[in-house]
Amino acid sequence: MLELYIALAVLAVCLYFKWSCSYWRRVGNVDGPQPLPIFGNGLEQITGAKHFGEIFEEVYRTYPTAAWVGIYELFNKPAIVVRDLELVKEILVGSFQHFNRNSFEVDETIDPLVAINPFTQSGDLWKERRSQVVPVFSQTKIRSCFPIIKNVADNFLEYVTKTRKTSPDFEAKDICARFTIDSVASCAFGIDAESFTNPNSEFRRVGFELFNPSSIMATVRSLLALFAPKLASLLRIPFVPSYVDRWFRKLVNEVIRQRKEGEVKRQDLFQAMYDTLTQQGTVDVKNDEIVGHSVTFLTEGFETSSTLMCYFLYELASNQHIQDRVLNEIDCVLKEYDGKLTDEAVNKLTYMERAMYETLRMHSPVFTLTKVCTKEYELPPQYTDDVGKRITMKPGMSAIIPVHAIHLDPEIYPDPCRFEPDRFLDENRKGRHRYAFLGFGEGPRICLGMKFGLTQSKIGIATLLSKYRVVGSDKQELPLEISRKSFLLASKNGIWVKFVERG
Repeated sequence: MLELYIALAVLAVCLYFKWSCSYWRRVGNVDGPQPLPIFGNGLEQITGAKHFGEIFEEVYRTYPTAAWVGIYELFNKPAIVVRDLELVKEILVGSFQHFNRNSFEVDETIDPLVAINPFTQSGDLWKERRSQVVPVFSQTKIRSCFPIIKNVADNFLEYVTKTRKTSPDFEAKDICARFTIDSVASCAFGIDAESFTNPNSEFRRVGFELFNPSSIMATVRSLLALFAPKLASLLRIPFVPSYVDRWFRKLVNEVIRQRKEGEVKRQDLFQAMYDTLTQQGTVDVKNDEIVGHSVTFLTEGFETSSTLMCYFLYELASNQHIQDRVLNEIDCVLKEYDGKLTDEAVNKLTYMERAMYETLRMHSPVFTLTKVCTKEYELPPQYTDDVGKRITMKPGMSAIIPVHAIHLDPEIYPDPCRFEPDRFLDENRKGRHRYAFLGFGEGPRICLGMKFGLTQSKIGIATLLSKYRVVGSDKQELPLEISRKSFLLASKNGIWVKFVERG
């Protein structure tokens, strides 16, 4: 009898998964790749054969005339991959009330600090959290941090100068991450992370613990938060390890004590946040909010900026004629400001900024933007000749916008693998759909740290290139291969460069 029950249970499970794999066919013969039970269309991601960004890029290219494509996430959860840029616009802006939640979820009971981040929130709580942080990232507040960032950039230059005498080859992500972790630590926490001087820097170690693609647990935490948050909650696996949580609380409480007692006075992002929260009277500074927002600064300013900088150096090394224009602009601007890199001088590095936008186009740190449907939404026809055929997205389904695929679409960007910063001249932008570039996202949930990230990246790179030219290294393995262990863009074998003194 037991064997019969087991057989019936197995049969029921098989029938359920077969039924769940037929959702898109049942609701309207929607086109999409064939799923597998349980794994949906993500088996290659689970096995490490492909990055999830590569999977969605293949879907994007396989259905070139579709406005959207029906797919299945883990456990056969129906979702769509968005192709049409007007639908992208509608999801991010026009129908924001239907898609106001990101797919990255954490359980507030096991991840209280990350739960403070507006990125993980939706609805009224998202509005509240974001309103607490937006004033801190204003242009005025960022400009006040210029001397702090420039000091870190000078340390960056000094580190390269000393190191190249004995080790001429540099792994670009490593040195750029040292710069951004020191910049964020100084601006957002008011401390010296010592990334350039102390090989055992605790701040650097903790920062890398959250994002390091070579860490198996970091990979597991990221995948669970992205694709199986309920399973993460059930297994009680936090995105931020408990010892990291304790470390940040201890650090921030000490910074608060120093500020209260007048031991340290700095006009930095931490002070701006502390003043904003206490003046609003919305929180007790001993609560999670101020610690959580401090962690938000780290996530906004560390990893994505260092990724931008290292791929920027790679593209300059690979395109010396572009680098010539960047260097000439730096020289002209510095000459105008008596050889000093000032806040005003950085704002005049417009060609460099265009080159950074082009770097983000070709090497977006984020492969996709995934928005969760929060209210029923009627999709447009999948194909232009499907007039009258309407499909409704249900709450809980995901709309996946394949940023990497859109950025490399030859129909949008001719010769998309060619590095050409002038694609971002105003007159050339006008010829493209506004939502063809999603390096920072778009709409109400656009990246909070966009201005800060660009500013610190420009300061760091301009300081370095004022003395050196970047060239390729014999250690560089080509073509570049992405790491499939990281949910953000990372090179599997590193990005290797050399620095040559300018005459």
